[in-house]
Amino acid sequence: MPGYRLRRPYRREVPSSFRRLAWAVALAVTTSLVVTLPAAAGDGTIQQTLDRLGALAPSFDAYPEAVLAITVTRLDTGETASWRGDELFGPASAVKAVWILSAIDQLGVAAVAPIEHDAIYYSDDIAAGTAIDLAGGLDAINSFIRGLGMNDTDFYEWNYPREHVRRSSTYPGPMRGRNLTTTDDLVTFWRLVADGLVLDSPERATFIEWTTGLKAGGDANRIVSRLPAEVAASAAYKSGWLPLGREWQLPDTPDGPGEIIILEGRGVSTGAGIITVPDGPSYVIAVAAFDGRSWGGMTSWTEYASCVVYSVIAETPRTCARPGDPQAIALHAAAPAGALTGAWSRYGFLVVDGWAADPDAWWSSTLVRVTVDGVSFGGIVPATPGNAAHLARPSFRRMLLAEMTPGTHQVCATARNDGGGAPVPIGCRMVTVPG
Repeated sequence: MPGYRLRRPYRREVPSSFRRLAWAVALAVTTSLVVTLPAAAGDGTIQQTLDRLGALAPSFDAYPEAVLAITVTRLDTGETASWRGDELFGPASAVKAVWILSAIDQLGVAAVAPIEHDAIYYSDDIAAGTAIDLAGGLDAINSFIRGLGMNDTDFYEWNYPREHVRRSSTYPGPMRGRNLTTTDDLVTFWRLVADGLVLDSPERATFIEWTTGLKAGGDANRIVSRLPAEVAASAAYKSGWLPLGREWQLPDTPDGPGEIIILEGRGVSTGAGIITVPDGPSYVIAVAAFDGRSWGGMTSWTEYASCVVYSVIAETPRTCARPGDPQAIALHAAAPAGALTGAWSRYGFLVVDGWAADPDAWWSSTLVRVTVDGVSFGGIVPATPGNAAHLARPSFRRMLLAEMTPGTHQVCATARNDGGGAPVPIGCRMVTVPG
């Protein structure tokens, strides 16, 4: 069977209940470090950020078929950015929020309330199946989401409990009959929720209440796990996960216990929702890692990428890497980039101009060493981002207070790595000093 291997079935005891995670936190902040970005749409800051994240993606999972994707929309400016956001992936439980909202649209809050907590907080598969039924079935949901503009999403099949087979009229067969979406479509859905363009106001408020705050289990909260606690507690979101290498027991059948499967492919770690910066803007984000071969790398991508986006939009530097991340991320081993765009002599002193960016450094300075004729000259020059718009290309311009001798000299610059990687040459210039 493609994608996983089978083991002999056995009957597993399932916990009958879970404690709700405590997520109430103090909201009073005595000193605010948040500086919001200018309310000018489309300055490119978010796209530059996602492009930098994309450059780091192979460090999380280098498997060629892996889909690591992210889409973000700022609600105050409307700026939208995407990296591989149109790539199809299996969303697992992240789409249960879509099914719950579809059921509310069809029958109202009262009809859905008995199953919402199990479907959203516990991510219960049988409750999610009931939501599909309340919404009128998979075909009805597919028609509903087309009206929302989720044009690349298809819900084909959901068989929980196992004896209850739900398939859409477009079901393409067992080899391809899994549900599919994109991070672009998930952001479309959550943006419509945030903007109040789906459901009537009281129903929308109830839906947001149902999806707000931490959920049961670590996998359910990866998209907010590296954000400030008060931000995670106020975020409205839903995650999906199918871990690689972990045992899953399929539902029992009349003939005996369900099979035990261990996924070797088609695993997913994803999350999507609305996040609000305290005293700042709100934004919609969807992050996904699908069909990789490193479960640790896939989950790290979901957590790290979300943290970086928050840091940029909040303009609050955060340490987003963790010791358990893939080695290249934990050790900050990504290669910096940059350019020595100018070098000239002024009153016998050397002036250098350019930019340098270490993909791991984000808000920190990328340090540049200058040499003249192969000899270190004038100390270290920092390329420092002045604000979020400068994160992609932090600039440097400095007069080095060491006199140059008359003649023609080769001036070169090297960007130092933020962590465990090698420094990278970023260019040379010829400079003539008059006699």
